[in-house]
Amino acid sequence: MSGHNPYKDFTARLKLLCSEHPDLITITLSNIFTMRLVGNKTHGDLAEIAIAEFINQYMYDFRAVYFGKDLYRAKSQEEDIKIINESTKAEFTVSLKAYGDGPLQLSTDKKFQMFPRLQKEGGNIEGKEAIQRLLKDPAFAEFQNINVLSLIYDEQQKRCNILVFDYERAAAQTQRIVGEKREKTSSFPLL
Repeated sequence: MSGHNPYKDFTARLKLLCSEHPDLITITLSNIFTMRLVGNKTHGDLAEIAIAEFINQYMYDFRAVYFGKDLYRAKSQEEDIKIINESTKAEFTVSLKAYGDGPLQLSTDKKFQMFPRLQKEGGNIEGKEAIQRLLKDPAFAEFQNINVLSLIYDEQQKRCNILVFDYERAAAQTQRIVGEKREKTSSFPLL
């Protein structure tokens, strides 16, 4: 990505708000993850609504629209909320993920292009040049344009936080991609 990025403006403001008023995000995330008592999928749906409302209530220069309900189960797109910068009128979408402590699935590869492309490399990829070449492959084009906020919780320690995934930073700092063998607990590949 090049040029001005409205998502980065938003995440910078979100980080500032959370650092100045940590109680606001702690209460919001605690309420979201308490819904796990009702059911595993419930907290993910609530997260989409709650974060949109958090933005609308506490981030005066941004507005959020939850449209996950309009795409319920169709999932024609990965994003769950649209955010509008009230000053610049820039609009962008965000994919929210709610996870327990452990491995993260940052994106759903609906066209199933990324994993087969990684397999062509033979499992392990090392070196900045090889990684940069791989990430510029068309198989990764959609992933670099997805704005992801992961809501992470640790039930044992009663902790929660937000992980702002920064594609550019991850791409620039990745030194190695390693394929791992998985037990038959999941049908999805892990890298």
